[in-house]
Amino acid sequence: MQELQKARSHCLLLLKILDYNMDRSLIIAVLSLLLGAALITGAVHYVGANDIDSGKNADVSGAYTSGIPTTVAYVRSDVYTTYYGTFEPIPEVLEKNEYMTLHPTILTAAQSNWYITEQDGEDSKEILKRISDLSDEICKGQKTERDKAYALAMWVGQNVAYDFDAEENGSARNVISLKSILENDFRTTCGGFANLYAALCNAQGIYCLCMKGASVSENYTRDELSDIPSNHNWNAVAADGEWYYVDCTWISDLSYRSGQTVPAAEVRPFYALMGFGEMSIEHRIDRCEYRKFNIDE
Repeated sequence: MQELQKARSHCLLLLKILDYNMDRSLIIAVLSLLLGAALITGAVHYVGANDIDSGKNADVSGAYTSGIPTTVAYVRSDVYTTYYGTFEPIPEVLEKNEYMTLHPTILTAAQSNWYITEQDGEDSKEILKRISDLSDEICKGQKTERDKAYALAMWVGQNVAYDFDAEENGSARNVISLKSILENDFRTTCGGFANLYAALCNAQGIYCLCMKGASVSENYTRDELSDIPSNHNWNAVAADGEWYYVDCTWISDLSYRSGQTVPAAEVRPFYALMGFGEMSIEHRIDRCEYRKFNIDE
C-alpha cells in the first residue's frame, strides 16, 4: 500500500503545479498514467506475498551445500510432455512461474512455527526431531541431493493419504501442520503434503519451497490455466544445483474418505521430480514461501 500512498501524494503535488487553465481532460490523463504505474509497481512488489508478513529474498543460501540456483534453466519449447500427454505452454504462465520461483517470501523461524504445530508457544523440537529421523530413514543409502529429493517425494506421495473428510478445512492449521500430520496417521490435504515434503527436505539440508497456486483438474483445463483460481499446493526443490518441481499429492491417489483409508490404484512417479516446463503445463504459481524449520537448531 505504500506505493499507492506515494502515488496519491505525487498526484496532489502535480495538481498544485499544473496550470489550472489547462484542459481538464489532459490532467485526468496524466493522473491516470501515474496511478496505473503505481498499481503495476504494487502488483510486482506484492506478488507471492503470503498472509504472514515477512521479509523477502533473505539470504538463506549458506545453509545448503550446493547453493541455490539463481536462474531457472530450462529449454524453451513449443510443447512439453506431461504424464497425460503433450501440450503447448501458456507464455504468461511460464513467465510468472519463473519469477515466483526466484522471488520467494522468506518466513522467519517464528513464522514458520505456524506450520509445525497447532499451538503457539509449544515446543517444536520433538516434532522436528521426529521429522528429521523420518527423513534420515527414507534417505538411507541415497548419495546425491537429487536422489534424496526423489526418495522423499515418492515416500510422501505413497504414504500420506489425501484427507477428503477434512477437505472443507483443507488449509486449517490442524490439518496441514507437521504435528497434525504425524498424529493423524499421515492424513492431510495438499497444503500438508507440500509442508511435510519441505520439512523432510530441510532435514537433509536441501533447499525446498512451498508453492500455492492454480492447477488443472476435472473442472479446469490446461488451456484455462491463466484464469483458474488458486486451488492447490506443491513444491520446488533445488537439488545438486538444479531446480525441480514436486507434486506429492499427485504421485498417487491414496486417500481417506468417510473414516476409511482407500488404497492407491495408481502411482505416478512423473510428479516426483518435474522439469520447469512440464510443471508449468499444469501448475501456475501464485505464492511461493521458504519456511525456516530450524531442524538442526
